Amino acid sequence: MGATLEALHRLQEVESQIADIQRGIDRKIRACTRQKQRIAEVEARIRSQEQQIRTDQIDADRLNLEAKTAEAEVAKYRAALNTSKNQKEYSAVLTQLNTYKADTSKVEERVLTLLTQIDEKKKQLESIREELGKEEAKLKDFDAEVQDARSRSKDRMDKLTAQRKEAAASVPPKALEMFNRVAKGNDGEAMAAVVRTHPRRQEYACEGCNMSITIEQVNSILSRDEAVLCNVCGRILYTRAAAAV
Repeated sequence: MGATLEALHRLQEVESQIADIQRGIDRKIRACTRQKQRIAEVEARIRSQEQQIRTDQIDADRLNLEAKTAEAEVAKYRAALNTSKNQKEYSAVLTQLNTYKADTSKVEERVLTLLTQIDEKKKQLESIREELGKEEAKLKDFDAEVQDARSRSKDRMDKLTAQRKEAAASVPPKALEMFNRVAKGNDGEAMAAVVRTHPRRQEYACEGCNMSITIEQVNSILSRDEAVLCNVCGRILYTRAAAAV
């Protein structure tokens, strides 16, 4: 390899170590993110359960009011029975009384059903809140793991950052700009080796994506020390000695 590609390769060696450490931290961060999503789902279930309880309670209160109104009407009809002037009038009042009593009984049964449902939903709500507490405790553990990983890797990352700065100083500005852009888009892996895919023919592939590379690209790397990009994955190509034979 020429001077530019040699400098880029040294930079890649440091970049790969930094990316590897960062990937380990990022995995823990993603675990935190997933845990936060689970917590959000549990919180949504709590809100939904609370809303259902409120709705049931409103219905129960409304029906209770209807039952009390009906009881007042029943009391009126009972009083009217005592003042009935004849059997026909008595029978008519009794029919209305029985109708109100039947309707009131249905309302009271519905209220009882709603109150039973409310009690059950409150128990379920308490269970969901306990679940939330457990999930929040897990999140604290995950957060602690992230902080611990960052703390344990700080000295190593500081040394690698200094090494990266030193390695980057040897790379021409245009090539360094290209390297940084490609590294950002490929999780730190900005470079890929050229692999000879046939022992007797000049056929090559990118080690990063296993797709074919033209002989013209290989010649550019060998003869002009250029930062040539793979047409498929976009990594900077470099040759090992065996690949150029």
